[in-house]
Amino acid sequence: MSFSAMLSAPSYASASDCVGGNGTNDSYQTCTTVEGTGLRVNRWQTSTYSSLGGQNVYARFYVNGKRVHTVKKYTGAPKRLAVNFPGKLPRKYRDGTRLCNVWSVNKRYKSCITVHK
Repeated sequence: MSFSAMLSAPSYASASDCVGGNGTNDSYQTCTTVEGTGLRVNRWQTSTYSSLGGQNVYARFYVNGKRVHTVKKYTGAPKRLAVNFPGKLPRKYRDGTRLCNVWSVNKRYKSCITVHK
């Protein structure tokens, strides 16, 4: 699997995309990280930094623009939040599939990875 970024591991590719914000602890930043081989995705994670405390925060997972999962995460204090794709993995996607994430704390930022051979 070729993504926009690759690690030097011999059999796994990884890509990470972060949008919005000014740094790693900015509540307006959304990140998507995907790992896999070929067109197969073994791990799909999204993260954000939430400045909210004592609230539910939602991470939404999209495949080619269609929402496929929503994960509720409770944040007791401002902190970095991360969740893994709750569906069955590993999973094979078609060449050119876009995997995206949006968090409820920063809905205007959508982070995406495109799966390639």
